[in-house]
Amino acid sequence: MYKRIGTAFFGLIIIFGILITNLGIIFSNAGVRESSLNRNTRSIEVSQSRGMIYDRNMKKIVNNSTETVTVALPTENAFNIVKNYINNEQSQAFYENIKNGKVSILNIPERFYEKHIKSVDCVMRYSDNQPCVHLIGHLDENGQGAMGLENVYESYLSLNKGSLKAYWNIDALGNILTGEGINYKSENYLSPAGIQLTIDLDIQKIAEDSLEKTGISKGAVVVLNSYTNEILAIASAPTFNPNDISSSLNNADSPFINRSLTPYSVGSVFKPIVAACAIENNIDLTHNCTGSITINGTTFRCSNNNAHGVVDMNSAMEESCNTYFIALGQKIGKEKLISLCSDFGLGKSIEIADNFYAQSGILPSTESVNSAQSLANLSFGQGNLLASPLQMAVAYSCFANGGYYRPPTLMKGIIDESGKTIQKVELPQNYRILNKSTVTALNSILGNVVKSGNGKLANSEKTENHGKTATAQSGWYENEREITHTWFCGYFIHKDTTYTVVIFKDDGYSGAVDCAPAFKYIADGIADIK
Repeated sequence: MYKRIGTAFFGLIIIFGILITNLGIIFSNAGVRESSLNRNTRSIEVSQSRGMIYDRNMKKIVNNSTETVTVALPTENAFNIVKNYINNEQSQAFYENIKNGKVSILNIPERFYEKHIKSVDCVMRYSDNQPCVHLIGHLDENGQGAMGLENVYESYLSLNKGSLKAYWNIDALGNILTGEGINYKSENYLSPAGIQLTIDLDIQKIAEDSLEKTGISKGAVVVLNSYTNEILAIASAPTFNPNDISSSLNNADSPFINRSLTPYSVGSVFKPIVAACAIENNIDLTHNCTGSITINGTTFRCSNNNAHGVVDMNSAMEESCNTYFIALGQKIGKEKLISLCSDFGLGKSIEIADNFYAQSGILPSTESVNSAQSLANLSFGQGNLLASPLQMAVAYSCFANGGYYRPPTLMKGIIDESGKTIQKVELPQNYRILNKSTVTALNSILGNVVKSGNGKLANSEKTENHGKTATAQSGWYENEREITHTWFCGYFIHKDTTYTVVIFKDDGYSGAVDCAPAFKYIADGIADIK
């Protein structure tokens, strides 16, 4: 289970924040009273900020873009300076403000640094191409977290809000004193306090680029550190612009869905789990594939009715032979197979941050696998079995790290207003689910899939890659055409880190063609920068 950041801890922070806020109000009122003996000031808020969100290397994930905001006092001089840079509608509004003695705020790219009209660069919460957008989420019209981490950590992020204000002097009657012009004041604006994620922004960019470069317009990528299962990158396509939510509301491709946390049919990327179960139970099989196999009167086929001939586990994995794994599943039995699947975390929701879950998917129960045919479907990843890209990444980490299951995590720590970590998130406990000899055998088998099997497009000269492709029937239809879900799940070692990478495409052609190149792109990209 994910190690929570304590509720009591947040409660103390909030109470402390309320006390500080109340003290701030007292001091502010005292300041106002003191200044009123001479002259008062008035102010207007030009920009707000809230708690920061950092990657694992303390790089900012948000607040990386700026916009220019210009404040103008109601003077003819200010109007004459800016009139050539604004349209007729803006000019009319500005001139009305002058007549009524009101201050104007202008959002124009030009900058002015005169006494009566002064610009300032304000930080925007999001960029239009915001990284990690499905994880971060967005704010609502009131500036509160509406989804994602912005919503989950609303209490802490909003506690560390700040403001940038423009202020000017007024006389005893409230009239603006234009002689001293405009000044700006920060009130906890862009405080360093916030949350730190396990995300690596450099790897995140590679992951997001991999989807675009390989033509995966609907899909997902997950990159984990195979030993810690810290989430280094997680991306979903299509994305949305958090600065313009309305433009994506009617998009038929559902850009607000985080496909990396959503369960889908997994198909043949499930076969290594079946193989692992067989090895763990000392079950060996050589099988003659004729292109089809009949189980209790139901015929199951290999892709395109390919007859692979006599195959063992290694060659069956290389060729993704369905009939071999169906026959292997019959020898294993449903109880042993489903039990090991549960150890891999299938069918279980994953809490990757406080109250932030990946969906559980479906692992059929032993009761529901009530026939040899339903066991046959399960044995090559079909039937009712559903898993998310994140779940499959965690499963493949077990092959990469020597046979240990560890729940994944997204949170690294809490950062205070001085930029220091005040609470680190402990990694969830790992536990062994596979024998070392099983993992050794699977490493060899999954390496051969990439070197000489149907995963060749994932091969690389920069890293030694292991993995498995899948083209899964979804049971979903569009104009009588069944939509297929395509995958590549694998791992590689670069320097002292082992990376688990899962690529998923919604409505793909084949895992070998759609997803294997994206895996290679990510492996090569990480090798180039790390």
